[in-house]
Amino acid sequence: MLDKAARELQLDPLTIRKINAPSADATYGPNSSSLTSSHLSDALEKGARQFDWDSKRKQSGKRNGSKVIGVGMGQAYHSAGSNGFDGLVRITPDGILHIHTGIGNLGTYSHSATSRVAAEILKYNWDNCVVERGDSRRHLPWNLGQFGSNTSFTMTRTNFVAAQDALQKLLEIAAIKFGGSPSDFEIADERIFLKSDPSISLSYAAAATTAIELGGKFSGQIAPEDINDMTRRSVAGLAGTGLIGVAKDNLEKNGTVPALSAGFIQIELDLETGKFEILNYLGVADCGTVLHPRGLEIQVKSAAVMGFGMAGFERHVYDPQNGLPASTGIHNSKLPTYLDVPTPMDWAATNIADPQNPVGVKGVGEPIQGCASAALLCAISDALDGHTFNRVPVTADMIVNAVTGREESQSPLSTNTT
Repeated sequence: MLDKAARELQLDPLTIRKINAPSADATYGPNSSSLTSSHLSDALEKGARQFDWDSKRKQSGKRNGSKVIGVGMGQAYHSAGSNGFDGLVRITPDGILHIHTGIGNLGTYSHSATSRVAAEILKYNWDNCVVERGDSRRHLPWNLGQFGSNTSFTMTRTNFVAAQDALQKLLEIAAIKFGGSPSDFEIADERIFLKSDPSISLSYAAAATTAIELGGKFSGQIAPEDINDMTRRSVAGLAGTGLIGVAKDNLEKNGTVPALSAGFIQIELDLETGKFEILNYLGVADCGTVLHPRGLEIQVKSAAVMGFGMAGFERHVYDPQNGLPASTGIHNSKLPTYLDVPTPMDWAATNIADPQNPVGVKGVGEPIQGCASAALLCAISDALDGHTFNRVPVTADMIVNAVTGREESQSPLSTNTT
């Protein structure tokens, strides 16, 4: 739609997208919800520079026999964060920090990436940390389900508040042991020390032992009133095993957390066969502070492959007599392979902190898939002088029919039946 408008207005596709990119003071949805942050314009600008959009745009329509160059860009959005869930950490008498999390493993290792927040707050060596996950017998807190780009924003907050609770208890234990007030003490190298005399100190291991001796809130016999019942049961199961840090995420959150992304693509489309080859792709994520650069890189690239599949390969087909799915296997619904994607692909991130997350993080799972799909569809349209199909996937027979001026072989409804 934006590309259609750009052609009518004789604007570059990049220009019209920057004009329409939401700013931080934009509103969203029927209730005009505010946004916690929005840097899609930055993502578009950064992507255009890194992709060398101006040069590649000049190659649009270039012919080599029956093959023609098409370029496109796409962007995508998904809400990306929630609040009100619980965090739970535990320091045991051996000095190990146990970070209890309800996050599973979808292949992104976000269970560990988000847990590092607790380690940083407590200034822990990561080698002395254990992520407790994947089994309710490990006494896990009440966390949000891992879906909808929510994990990074939501679970960094829960780990943050739990670690802050543990930190406060460490300082209180030092004050009880040495006198003074908690504000007289600081932490470093997994020890609590007196600011005025660092030689007066207590190891985390010793503090955990003291927490067990003190009991009550320090070792989990007493839990906060506002935590979820599931977290309360987990705390009870851990009571007496170390220093317990547990809290509900009551941090400020106003409005919608937007995950945003932009994709840039160049393809070569064969007008005789309807086949296309993806020559270059760049995905840019507006996901706040980057938690794990290598992990984000892999996620951006693998999500793009999924987006390519949605746009050009995978068709959902149903039997019209009984409604049962017919594309039930990979042989019936082709997935993209290494042969269908460019090598290498490129990625980038705005890396601008979201102000309503204590470490600046937002999620980004769905948009980096959607922007790749949109970019590919726009590139196909660009190679066909602006022809649009208004459905996905765009397959070779559809392209050949469009090139030769023939009717599509299937109506919009029958394209998904067999």
